[in-house]
Amino acid sequence: MGTSYDPHFLGDRHPVYLPQLLGDTAKGSLSGGQVFDFCHFAIVMSKQTRFAIFSAACVDKSQAVPVTRDNTSWHFDERIGMENQVGPEYYAENDYDRGHLTRRKDVCWGDVQEARQANYDSFCYANISLQHHNFNTGIWNCLEDWVLERVRTQRLIVITGPIHKAEDEEYCGVRGKPGCAVKVPFGFWKSVFYVNEGQQLTCLSFLIRQSTDRSINRCEYERLVTYQVPLGTITKEAQLQFDDSLYEINPLVSKLGVTRPAFDQPAPVIKRILQPGDIELGSK
Repeated sequence: MGTSYDPHFLGDRHPVYLPQLLGDTAKGSLSGGQVFDFCHFAIVMSKQTRFAIFSAACVDKSQAVPVTRDNTSWHFDERIGMENQVGPEYYAENDYDRGHLTRRKDVCWGDVQEARQANYDSFCYANISLQHHNFNTGIWNCLEDWVLERVRTQRLIVITGPIHKAEDEEYCGVRGKPGCAVKVPFGFWKSVFYVNEGQQLTCLSFLIRQSTDRSINRCEYERLVTYQVPLGTITKEAQLQFDDSLYEINPLVSKLGVTRPAFDQPAPVIKRILQPGDIELGSK
C-alpha cells in the first residue's frame, strides 16, 4: 500500500514540508495539529470549524489509474471522530455539494489496490467542505483542470484548504437548529509544487472565493474572483507558516521582487485568473 504524504515526493533536493499552524488556526486545531494519514494524502483538522485546515496530496499523473466514482464511499474517519467532522446532514436538500479538498482523481494512482484505497479515502468527510454546487462544479473544478493543463510535469504536490472569515455565515442544514457553529467557508486556497523543466522547484498559489451567482459560462461567475498569489498571501489568509525556502520559488515573487511578508503584513494579490493562459509559470 502506498504511503501517505511524502515531503520528498519531488526528490530529496526539493523537499516540501507540511506548513506549521499559526495564531487562531493553531489554537482551533484538533489534537494540537495532528497529521492524519490517508493513501497519497494527509489532513490536519480544525476542531473549531470541523473542516480540514488543509489537505496535502502527492500526485503522480504517470501512474494514474481510472477508478469509477460510485458515490457510495462517503464515510467518517474513526480516528478523527464523527463529532469533529461536518456530516451528511449539512449537504442534504440544499445547493451545497460535498466538495473534495484533495481531488479524488489526483490520488487515484499506483497499483489498482492503492488507487481504490485512495479513491475511498478521498470520500472521508474530513476531506470535504461546504461548496456551493455552482462553485464546486464550475470555477473550482476549472481551476484544478487549468493547473494540470499548464503544468506538464508528472509529479506534483497539491496542498489546499478553506479560508474562513469572522463574517462567514452559519449553516446548520435544512433541518438543523441555529447554534451548530458550522460556517460556510468564505473561499478556498490551493498551492501546487512541482519541479520545472529547469529542475527548479516551483510554487503556484491561488485564492478563490465562493459565490452563488452563476453566469452562462460555467468557468465564470459574477463577483467571483480567482487570483494567483505569492505564497505569503496564503500565510496571511490561512495562518499557515511554510518552510522559508518555499516563499521565494513562486514566479510572481521574482516578477515583483518581493519576499515573504511578516505574518501581520498583507502580501500583494496581483494576478487575476480568467483562463489557463493567465497562470504565470515563470522561467523554465
